[in-house]
Amino acid sequence: MLQQAQLPSPALTSPADLIAGANQSGKPSAAKDPLMEKAKEFETVFLNEMLQNMFTGLDEGGTYGNGEGSEAWKSMLINEYANTMSQSGGIGIAASVHSQLLQLQENAV
Repeated sequence: MLQQAQLPSPALTSPADLIAGANQSGKPSAAKDPLMEKAKEFETVFLNEMLQNMFTGLDEGGTYGNGEGSEAWKSMLINEYANTMSQSGGIGIAASVHSQLLQLQENAV
């Protein structure tokens, strides 16, 4: 018969710890920032266009093959390359666009 796992008892926290935790959870994260999301989308589109141009002169075949749908597969793969590059830090365009959007927003008010 298997033994039942023992869970550690939850530690009692002080009111100061509860307040500090509430203050930290109330802060908006970068993932929820709509301007940063739009800046990353812009960077993804830029990377996609750059990668499309990089793959233009390559010989047909290889990963995609020479079949009817090779262009569609190539396009989807390049799109995923751009998404992955952008989500893993990109090339710095998103940060610049984000700061410019913030500046435009501040100047508009």
